[in-house]
Amino acid sequence: MEIPYTVTARKDTGLFNSKVGIWLFLASEVMLFGGLFSGYVFLRVYADYPWPERALPVVPGLINTFILIASSVTVVFAWAALKMRKWLQFQIFMLFTLACAATFMVLKGIEYKAKWEHQAVRMTDFAIVEGHTHKATIDKDGHIHHYHGDGYAESGSGHSAWHLIAAKEEDKGGEGQAKKKSEVIDKFYFNKVVFKTNEIVVNLESFHAPFIETLIEQASKQGRQILLANDVTGQVSYKEDEKVTARKGTELSVDLLKHLRRIMVSSATNNQRIKTKQLKDAWVKIREIDGNEDKQGYELVGDLDLNPEFEKFLVTVNSSATFQVEPACTFYFPPGDVRESDEIATLKDNTVLRGQLDDHGSAIEMAVDAIDFRFVAQRAEEKGISPEVAIENTWIIQNNEQIRDLWEIHTEEVAQLEKKLLEKYGTDSSGEAKRVPTDTERYRIGWQALVNYGEGKEVMGVFSGFAGPDHKKDYAQHFPELTVPRETVNLESKFTPKWNTYYAIYFLITGLHGLHVIGGAIVLGYFLFFGKKMYRSNPEHLANRVEVGGLFWHFVDLVWIFLFPILYLM
Repeated sequence: MEIPYTVTARKDTGLFNSKVGIWLFLASEVMLFGGLFSGYVFLRVYADYPWPERALPVVPGLINTFILIASSVTVVFAWAALKMRKWLQFQIFMLFTLACAATFMVLKGIEYKAKWEHQAVRMTDFAIVEGHTHKATIDKDGHIHHYHGDGYAESGSGHSAWHLIAAKEEDKGGEGQAKKKSEVIDKFYFNKVVFKTNEIVVNLESFHAPFIETLIEQASKQGRQILLANDVTGQVSYKEDEKVTARKGTELSVDLLKHLRRIMVSSATNNQRIKTKQLKDAWVKIREIDGNEDKQGYELVGDLDLNPEFEKFLVTVNSSATFQVEPACTFYFPPGDVRESDEIATLKDNTVLRGQLDDHGSAIEMAVDAIDFRFVAQRAEEKGISPEVAIENTWIIQNNEQIRDLWEIHTEEVAQLEKKLLEKYGTDSSGEAKRVPTDTERYRIGWQALVNYGEGKEVMGVFSGFAGPDHKKDYAQHFPELTVPRETVNLESKFTPKWNTYYAIYFLITGLHGLHVIGGAIVLGYFLFFGKKMYRSNPEHLANRVEVGGLFWHFVDLVWIFLFPILYLM
């Protein structure tokens, strides 16, 4: 049976089946993205914290806008070429459309990469600094080395950190080389929790194999072994004698922990059975006592007399295993995986590390390209404190002279802006200025402003920089160096959904839109590379399919036209 109207349109509606289908599908897509955009607007309007404004680089977003518009035009040209039976023109226009889609995704990838590499720190006093963390290495002795500018530093074990200025050629093997490259065993960004450990207590109930494997790997690279501190004994049942289940000195492994957990579960199961039997016997006896006929079950609980004879059938349950690391080993973890104090670090699977927190190694070293006091000002106003006083008392103003000097320059710039707005717009009937600087202008210093302040003139405009601040170019010298102690950090994150609601929505909507771009490109690419056979047999059928694909592509373009201004420009 042939399905009607797959190629030719109905005379009464002028539509063929697939066009009806795509319009129904697009209606559901409108509801999806409409809900997302509406949710974003309401969250922004009623946000109880300073919402990021113009936080995304405009240039790549603007380029992507024109790219999608151009691709929407060429997909129409491709469809028109098919209607005129010009296969070569169809190929050219469709290839251009796919090239636009690929370029769009490349630019989006560059933008995403910049977010995943950009560090943000909110401190306990609510000051926020943004920038790029420095790279660090660890050698076979467990020493952390980090680089900032031309400097080289080592965070030693058991003593305060010291700094050694080495030659720029140290990575080239020059005379100023402080450490040989062969000693480097790992590289990472300097925002890890670094902990010098000599004892590890693993929770057998909840240990997470990837965490254990990470501990083993890091210890192995430093030439350390993680060994069982004592013999572990156990009984799987009271019917069996207690025996050694793991010998002292056995090396830590996931298989060893799984073995100990199986014994632990068997021991716990035995004890549960004994306790259940004990309670059953107690219930039987207590119900035989005269005068209890009128009592409910829950009222008899206090009268239970447990038979102590059952206690001899209980066996020891070992819920943890202790391991020693000799000599002590330096472990390093992402901050989200560990809760740390001076002498104890606890991983998310409740594995406990005992030793000493490396305060300097655990600090966040970064080149700052933005300073944000809006949260400080908001909290100060809530408490009836002057925002200026609160900002002057923040940790970064008190402890970094360069940032303090930049803030003084910024304060003068804001005063000049207030004066200009007053001269231009005047005052209202009550004598108040009609226009004043926004909180963003007043309490935030962006990376363009940092460069301008450093140069002493306007050299960076709104559209400067492609995907944000580049810390490798000449103007990176104007980004202050900052070492943030771990105890002053309230929240630290890359610019990911973890950082705030704005970036959570940004990645959700742009990621979903990117998937639509990829999906649409796959369909259009199928028509280009595998549509020749259909074109030869029924060119009108292929033209109809390309038209449907083009409608979807127009929708993808329309979503971006809405998305670009509300995320990038507002």
